[in-house]
Amino acid sequence: MKKYSLRLIWSRWFSNAADIPDSIRITIPMVMSLGLFYFFGFTAAGISGLITAWLLGVQGRDLPYLKRLQILSLSTIFTAGSTYLAYSVYDNIWLSSLTLCSIAIVYGLMSNQRPHIRLFGYNFGFTYIMSIHFASADNPFLIILFANLFAALSVMFTSLMLWPFFKGRILQCHIQSVTTSLADWLDTLRLTGDESVLEDKRQHFYQCAHKVAYYSNSITSAKRTEQIRMELQRSLEVAEYIISLERILSFRLQETTRERLFSWIEQAAFELKHQQQITAVFDVNEHKNNQYIVDLLEQLKRCYNFSNFSPLDYSKNIYLFTSDTKSFLRNFKRALNIKSKEWRHGGKIALTLAITQFLTIFYKIPQGYWISLTAFIVLLTSSMGVTNHRMWHRFYGTALGGLYSFVCLYFAPHQHLIILTSISVFFAFTTYHKERYDIHVFWLTSMIVFAISLLSPDNTLITFYRIIDTLFGVTIAFSINYFIAPSWTMRWLDQYITRMMRSQILYVTVLDKPLFEQKLNLYKVQDNYYTLKNEIFNLLKEPNLSPRTSQDWRSLLIILRRLNDSLLLATKLGIYSQEDSQFSQKWIKQLSWIVKHFPQRYGQLAKPDVDHDFEHPTDMLCSLIENDIKQLEGWLFHQQAYVLKYQ
Repeated sequence: MKKYSLRLIWSRWFSNAADIPDSIRITIPMVMSLGLFYFFGFTAAGISGLITAWLLGVQGRDLPYLKRLQILSLSTIFTAGSTYLAYSVYDNIWLSSLTLCSIAIVYGLMSNQRPHIRLFGYNFGFTYIMSIHFASADNPFLIILFANLFAALSVMFTSLMLWPFFKGRILQCHIQSVTTSLADWLDTLRLTGDESVLEDKRQHFYQCAHKVAYYSNSITSAKRTEQIRMELQRSLEVAEYIISLERILSFRLQETTRERLFSWIEQAAFELKHQQQITAVFDVNEHKNNQYIVDLLEQLKRCYNFSNFSPLDYSKNIYLFTSDTKSFLRNFKRALNIKSKEWRHGGKIALTLAITQFLTIFYKIPQGYWISLTAFIVLLTSSMGVTNHRMWHRFYGTALGGLYSFVCLYFAPHQHLIILTSISVFFAFTTYHKERYDIHVFWLTSMIVFAISLLSPDNTLITFYRIIDTLFGVTIAFSINYFIAPSWTMRWLDQYITRMMRSQILYVTVLDKPLFEQKLNLYKVQDNYYTLKNEIFNLLKEPNLSPRTSQDWRSLLIILRRLNDSLLLATKLGIYSQEDSQFSQKWIKQLSWIVKHFPQRYGQLAKPDVDHDFEHPTDMLCSLIENDIKQLEGWLFHQQAYVLKYQ
């Protein structure tokens, strides 16, 4: 038990073996930048290079090599621009503060972007705040700029130096992970009916597919890129058949049919895992709904064994294959809506930084830029729950890190500060991917304190200044977040649900249209679903959320996913019922009623006026879709407040 506890503590506070190479990649340019400029007597420039290497090194994570080159090249230019801008306006207090608030608003508008794109705004603002401080402390512009450029180029070198040796190997590992996760997901269908387990398998597959899609951008051969994307599209198509098969298994099948289907799944999963052609055969019996199963399995086999895909088949898959440029323009257009949460987030950050800057200037707080940096860091996300989590962990992680730094500064000789900084840098970035944000903050705080101590080695009280600055920054951010501009997820959740439901209605309307048009709407539904899922998971992290409310929103996600899967099954097979057009009109009418009345779900709602003459509960596909929509209506009525009836 004791040995297990020690291993658990180590796994939380220190590095995993898999994190060490990436940590070294970030640590080396940080330590080089600090050590080089400290050696030549430009300690402030060394600290600036340390921070720049930190920001750019994190931005280069989990990206293919070609994408890293593009992103880091742009970041280097933005870093130089941010440094120049800070030195241009630092002597004008009002202009520098107004510029900082403008940067905050732009960052808020970018908060719905992909992580490596969102970090452009974050890194620009962070570098600007740091450069303002260095400029006000009379550090030469050229030295600070040169330190930042040296750090950026060092990060680019360490990030790209293994490109010629590992690009093919890494890509092959990701391709293999797609096949393995797909086979594992298929095999799990016969082992369990637990939806949460199957959802985890599905999510793991799509994460692997994402990596292959991104890494395909690092291939210089257009022919090879086309080949990999077509193979990935084949896996995505097979995944859609597995989703459809998962939905079929949720129906009340005959026991003999279920056993035969499990036998087919076992053999097919084995062949898929070993990259063999699927030869499994499903024994047909006379039950009429088995025609759906037969058709689905035959289509799955043809797709995996023989199908070829053209670029048009995956070019519209907005979930995976959208370029960064198109994704940026689409998300930025959404953010520009004056009622969007991104506008609110940007305004909240701007207000917070304006207050921190005012306090720093008015009270002439030494190194007061840490107050602004702390507020900027904890307001990284717009979600109330995530921000609250970051605030608390930021505070006590900083307190513990400051205490550790004070002990080290008090007992360790001054000449060991570079070594202590290097150790903290290494562990700060081996714990970067940990779920415990406070542990990362602990090591990050010690790194910053040791680095700043190089400027004044005799001042051991700097750790207390760091804690006080963090306390001020967190308190100001907390006050803005809770009392002045609270961003409760529930305020804008309805618009994400409405967007999701409308995309489902469009999907139903094209069930009788060509397959390409159906697939385009399918991808829109997928994109809206995962966006909504992210928002609901942010909601679940908010304080004072009751168990009832939490369970309600989890159940809504499940119902929407089931409905999407049933509609996907209809796309794959078509509806065999002769009244399929009447069914489509009925479903559209039901979903439209839900969209219209969803915002008023807490009031008294009349039952939807829907004609039930076309219900065929014996038809499997129609029954699944009917049941899913009824469950969605039931969820809506379940949200109503209880009304007392007076005698």
